[in-house]
Amino acid sequence: MHRQASALTGLTLAAGLAAALALPGTALAQQRNCIDTLAGMPEYSRMVNAVTHSHMVNELRMMQNITIFAPTNTAIDQVNPQLVDRLFPRDPAGGGRTADPLLATAAIQAHIVNGRIPAAALTQGVQLTTLAGTPLSIAAAGGDRAATLNAAGGVTARVVQGDIACTNGVIHGIDHALIR
Repeated sequence: MHRQASALTGLTLAAGLAAALALPGTALAQQRNCIDTLAGMPEYSRMVNAVTHSHMVNELRMMQNITIFAPTNTAIDQVNPQLVDRLFPRDPAGGGRTADPLLATAAIQAHIVNGRIPAAALTQGVQLTTLAGTPLSIAAAGGDRAATLNAAGGVTARVVQGDIACTNGVIHGIDHALIR
């Protein structure tokens, strides 16, 4: 009996390990908060730098049930050149500017909403309010089309990578920063 239980435990552990190895990104993302998940994704490094330099890391690690619409580095490159390095700096270790703690905080909050909102719930007509207090509406989604977000000032962004799992919420990668 003991040998059977031991063999069963060994099989269970082996199956669990195999599943974790088969889906390493998913398994790791589900065990990390949203900011640490983004930090492990190089295409979001400028968003992470802004969060770090605006001193919001611990706050966002502790928040529960949030949705982050994270602009990719390419999306951030589209931001007004006079603002981009003050909001989403390149790696400051490379001699660049660091994020302005006040402006970057507001910009980051414009990309976060309360509630864990999966991509499937981002449907036509959904109205959201960001932590910055700005409105965000979903203009189009469904089928094989990604959701399109409309932000203040006529800014639009499309979800390019949805449902990135994290322990305290969900992340959707977007193709344009939600600021002008």
